Amino acid sequence: MTNIVEPRVTLLAHTKINEAAVSEWMDIQDSSTDAETLLTMAGRNCYRSFHRPNEATRDDADYLQRTLSDQGHWSIAEHATATLYFTGVSRAFLAELTRHRHLSFSVESQRFINANDANIVLPPAVRDSDEEAKDRFLWSASESIKGYEDTQIALRRLPKKQRNEAARGLLPNCVETRMVVSGNLRAWHEVIHRRTQPDADAEIQQVMRLAAQQLHLIAPTIFPDK
Repeated sequence: MTNIVEPRVTLLAHTKINEAAVSEWMDIQDSSTDAETLLTMAGRNCYRSFHRPNEATRDDADYLQRTLSDQGHWSIAEHATATLYFTGVSRAFLAELTRHRHLSFSVESQRFINANDANIVLPPAVRDSDEEAKDRFLWSASESIKGYEDTQIALRRLPKKQRNEAARGLLPNCVETRMVVSGNLRAWHEVIHRRTQPDADAEIQQVMRLAAQQLHLIAPTIFPDK
């Protein structure tokens, strides 16, 4: 039976500051995350304004709002990074996301992983359609996976990697893939902003909103809770 999976995004790692080193130059505000503190220090270093001379931007959140959003100085956001784990996403999603070459990817290999029991990711248009449309889509996907299995059997005398790399040519774009993706916060912000626009692919819109929720945990000033 075909197993349908939903997208999931998990925060694996993110920048952590050396508090003793930062405190030597600038006070650390309790309301700021490590990422926000680092970005603030990077920005204030440019003007030696660690003593926070402007009352309007004394708080890190106000400073980052002015520097990033109002003035458009996004270079400081490149100092903090985040690593996310994407599961329940399709190979079509992978093709979309890897266009953003300022991110770093580690993707499960279809040459090593046997896809006989591959999970299926329904495109949002199919997922939100009637049962007949879903059934037709799943039947077609299952037939492709069956063709994959038949090809593996036909090539059974070859080593596993060679069987898989040949058979994977029959796998549909809706097959689940899993990937670890890292990027600095400027890169993540640009990707999320672009890929949540109405003209973006429907699946990547959904997944990037999930990514923004995870990034909100480490930099709420940059990724507000929407």
